[in-house]
Amino acid sequence: ILSTVTGVHKYKWLKQNVQGLYPQSALLNTIVEFALKEEPVDVEKMRKCLLKQLERAEVRLEGIDTILKLAAKNFLLPSVQYAMFCGWQRLIPEGANIGEPLTDCLKDVDLIPPFNRMLLEVTFGKLHAWAIQNVRNILLDANAKFKEL
Repeated sequence: ILSTVTGVHKYKWLKQNVQGLYPQSALLNTIVEFALKEEPVDVEKMRKCLLKQLERAEVRLEGIDTILKLAAKNFLLPSVQYAMFCGWQRLIPEGANIGEPLTDCLKDVDLIPPFNRMLLEVTFGKLHAWAIQNVRNILLDANAKFKEL
């Protein structure tokens, strides 16, 4: 069995048949090329990359949990909540450059397990819901003041 598995070059006809018979998507082509690749795969390097993505996802989750705990505090001044929300979005004063804002919570962590991915999305969704609720409250208050005038 070991000689059969390691002798991928014997099955080049399989690769040619698979690629020639059916129209394939780019993903399927990538999978076929990976499975029939003759060079050795550096599994240790892949494992390290996956671990780094898991660490990055955990740091994001800890950060967003901290922001959510602070957002839930009722004693914070509206200006503090606003500053916190602007900091989370990386809206900073003109002239300071700290990089691009994080547009997607799954950016650079797309290979983490599905549970961790959903946990990140749900947690970021809670922060978005908090922000939307605050904007809604501000608009309702402004509307009420406008009607009074």
